[in-house]
Order: sequence, then structure tokens, then C-alpha cells
Amino acid sequence: IIPLGQRVDCFPDGAASKQKCEQRGCCWSPLDERNAPWCFFSKQHGYTVESVEQPSPTVMNARLKRMPSPSLFGADIEELSFHAEMQSQNRLRFKITDAHKQRFEVPHEHVSSINNIQASTPISNILEITHKPFGLIVRRKENNKVLFDTSVGPLVFADQYLQLSTMLPASYIYGLGEHVHRNYRHDMNWKTWPIFTRDAFPNGVTLQPAPAVTYRTIGGILDFYIFFGDTPEQVVQEFLNLIGRPVIPPYWSLGFQLSRWDYGSLDEVKRTVQRNRDAGLPYDIQYTDIDYMEDKKDFTYDKIKFRDLPQFADYMHEKGQKYILILDPAIATSKRVGNAPYDSYDRGTEKNAWVTESDGKTPLLGEVWPGETVFPDYTSPNCIDWWVDEYDRFYKEIKHDALWIVSHF
Repeated sequence: IIPLGQRVDCFPDGAASKQKCEQRGCCWSPLDERNAPWCFFSKQHGYTVESVEQPSPTVMNARLKRMPSPSLFGADIEELSFHAEMQSQNRLRFKITDAHKQRFEVPHEHVSSINNIQASTPISNILEITHKPFGLIVRRKENNKVLFDTSVGPLVFADQYLQLSTMLPASYIYGLGEHVHRNYRHDMNWKTWPIFTRDAFPNGVTLQPAPAVTYRTIGGILDFYIFFGDTPEQVVQEFLNLIGRPVIPPYWSLGFQLSRWDYGSLDEVKRTVQRNRDAGLPYDIQYTDIDYMEDKKDFTYDKIKFRDLPQFADYMHEKGQKYILILDPAIATSKRVGNAPYDSYDRGTEKNAWVTESDGKTPLLGEVWPGETVFPDYTSPNCIDWWVDEYDRFYKEIKHDALWIVSHF
């Protein structure tokens, strides 16, 4: 018998019925409870452990094989590799991947390598593997308190659907990215949120009253880090030891800032600045939005309405204030005023700096503020070189203190 709060949804795609549920080999139990799943996993799903090895005191590997059961969405991967390592005294990493085929992994170019870290805690003091079905139990070494326990639900690992559920030690859950949350502490009553963004599902997490959480994604691998800090502050310290410490922002950037769309001209911007100075309002930073540009084109400025923009930063600095301008990561394909060449676009095209169609050659076209645009591919070294060069050219022309780079969605 699976307690209500521990039911893991076997029909996350919705529109479940008794027939469809049983076709997936799952349990069907309708309820008056609206949020709890009516179709949920039995203990006959997941993977079994075929072998375990521990090549060193801080590393554990296992080979997993899928249990015979109906598929949720097809293309299930039959054999998986599990790798876990103690990367420091207070950090455990584990990965679950296809045993025979390389899958996409987010490159960890800024994450510390295990080779640079000394971990003396034996992994067997922290991690326990259950064999049938496969599960993980992660405990604190000091008191054996369970922090992570995947026995609540099965591992699902298909070509385009990955799922892992875990019990949690408490219902105090925070974070999960840019969402319109009513409270900082999350509601555990069967709430589902997209992972880290406001994007649509199925990449997301479901919180349930066990307390437990289910992670779902449509690609890549499962790659987790667990930090063993005793306090939230210690957890943050461990996290920063892994990814590196953030840049300390300049003090002035924390001050009062003023921005609006369409001042119309630099003269109007200056009048606005002067009104605020005359009123004695606290006022550290002035922005200009994309109306300072020539036809909303990056790395340009309107030489009629904003003709004195190259000197505007000096005007702000006279009173100890700062100037920030906006740039959009979308580059127009059209010519400049008077049919003049748009050099930033031409240089980017020559550098192959744009996101392309599936053929890897044809630039992907879209429409943003300046009309038809291409999009810089910031994963490409060519694009990075192009962007740095364009920005360097522009900074020499228009002095400013910082950038506001706008995303498009």
C-alpha cells in the first residue's frame, strides 16, 4: 500500500483514465482529492542494480538494468551507468547516464574539478544503494539523518523523458527560480513548477506532501550535487566553493536608478536629470533605452536626436552620477540610414556569429525591435570574439559605466 502523500504521478501528461493508467502498468485509485494523482507508480517500475564497484574510498559506480514494465512515452534506455563521488568533506555528486551512448551534458567550464579537491570522507558513510528497485539513500555522516531518499518513486530514463523522485527531510522548500510565488516557502500540496524558468513544462518539479519532490526533464542526463552544510549559510558557502564566487557589484549600482522608454531626445533626458537634481532626490544612475539608437540598431546612436551622447557620461559624472545604456542581443539585417552598410551585422556575418538553422549554415531569422534580425550564438568562440570587438568599438565611441543587456522571450 502506497500512502497518499507518497504517490508519484504516473500520468504527468494529463487526461488519465483507468484504461490508460493500467496500460502503463500503474495503479488507478480515484479520489475526491483534486490535486493528488489518481494514477500512480507501483513498485514494479524502475531499474535493478546489476553490479556495484568502489574503485576508491570516495567513489562508487554501479550498472543498472531496466525492470520489465510498460513504457510511459517509449524509447526507454535499458542499461544505465551510475557514478557517485565525494568531492569534498561536504559535497556529494552523482550522475546517471546511458551506459552505451553519449548524451548531452551541460559543460561545467567554471566548476571546480575533483582533481583539485581532497575528500577524506568515505562515500560508504554517506551513500547507500538499494538494489531492487534501484534507489539512493544519502545520510549525514554525523547523525545518519536521511537527506535524500529515492525509494519513494521509480527512476525513469527514456530518450526524451527523465524522472527521479526523492523523499525530503522536511517541508521547508525554497527557491526553484523565476516564478510568481505567493510565499517564499513552497506549498507542498501537489504543486508543479517549471525548472528554474517561466518556460512551459515538461521540464519541472512536483512538490507533494510526503514531503517529496519529483524532477522531470526531456533530455540530457541526471546530474546532482548535494551539499551537507549545517545552516543555509554553510550550504551557500559550499555552493560557491563549487561554482566560484560572484563578482562584487560596484557600490553605486545598488543606488537609486531612473529609466524609461522613449525620452525622445537627449535634451529631454538632460531636462529629466536636472529636474531630479533640482528637487534634491536621491539619484545615482540614469539609463537610456533603445530609442537612443539609430532605428533601434545595436552599436549605433541617433546622431540627430542624441547627437551629444558621446559626452553624456561626463555630464553625469560632474555630479557623481553614472550612465547605463541598453543593448539588445538581436542584430538587424537591414542597412543603416541612407542605405549605408550596417558594419556590426556585416562583421558578424563574416565571423559566422549567428544562431543557425539545423543545417549549421543558414542564419536563423526572427523579428525584434529593429525588424528582421539574426541572433548572436554566444556558445560560439567566433561570436564571442565578434561581440567583444563590437562592444570595444562602441565603448570607445559612447562612454558609459555599465550595460543593460535585455533578453527576448
